[in-house]
Amino acid sequence: MTPKTPFSAHPLTSKQESYTANVAKATNAESEFRTNTVYGLLVDGKSRGDIVRFCAENWQLKDRQADTYIQKARVLIERDCELSRPQFLAEALAGLRSIRAQAERRGQMQVAINAIRLQAELIGLTS
Repeated sequence: MTPKTPFSAHPLTSKQESYTANVAKATNAESEFRTNTVYGLLVDGKSRGDIVRFCAENWQLKDRQADTYIQKARVLIERDCELSRPQFLAEALAGLRSIRAQAERRGQMQVAINAIRLQAELIGLTS
């Protein structure tokens, strides 16, 4: 047996070796699913601590791994926010048209009127 120095590597115990041997790397599909799930948690306003806990409970991930998914999700959020003004306006108007149609089907005329009013404001017809 070789003497240990403060700089020598610590050998893994048999329990640690079996744990690391049984942990498979996530597939691309799993990684994408996890990133999208974390994306949703961030958009819902969850804190880092909440997300780390969620990852540990649902996917048995350590903090560092959860932080990697948080980082990937934040990149996606930044990309989604890189809309130009015309793109944003088009999406907002499409959403309001959908809200108006749903409100009319449900007989919620005040909601439909408000959707029309907001569309008019967005395109500059009213002040």
